[in-house]
Amino acid sequence: MNKSSNQIIMSYSNYWKRALDVSGRSTRSEFWHPYWINLVITSLLSILSVGTLGSLFALATLIPSFTVMTRRLHDSNRSMLFAILYHISGFITKAAMIFFVLGILLASISTENYRIAKTLPVGTAFGVVIAGLISLFILFLLVKPGNKKPNRYGDGGSCEINIKETEYFESTGTMNKVREREQDKSGYTNVDDIDWDKL
Repeated sequence: MNKSSNQIIMSYSNYWKRALDVSGRSTRSEFWHPYWINLVITSLLSILSVGTLGSLFALATLIPSFTVMTRRLHDSNRSMLFAILYHISGFITKAAMIFFVLGILLASISTENYRIAKTLPVGTAFGVVIAGLISLFILFLLVKPGNKKPNRYGDGGSCEINIKETEYFESTGTMNKVREREQDKSGYTNVDDIDWDKL
């Protein structure tokens, strides 16, 4: 198996292993590989079962997808609030579409409801635009590379710390001393400032 196949398998495996874990960070591959795999599985199940199995699978992946999105946002030093906003904006868009259809139905039933029906599309359009802008901004955060340095959510994800150095220093107890000494104003260790040769 080549490196990219292993990465896909590991990403999808971690997706399920860390299904309830909202702490720490996730790389772009840890977010996007499960995303497209789940999309393919949901589509195939929907075709085979006229939507029932696809809907059940989508429901089963709701929480793991939320947690991996949270960890992905942590990689760019953003809080879980952005993941919540992303999901709320999806609900707003769906609700706006329902109100739009209701407005059309009200207008077609009687002319007395025409004034109400006339304002619904404006409110709907406003809601869709706001929700769409929120979704696009969060999508941008999910696509862009994460922080290369440790941040307030840890040193996983896109952080480029040499694993062997980290394991050595953690096993000898030196890493905690280094972290205590090298904290900057924002409260996290700036790994670039560590003189590894002096340790």
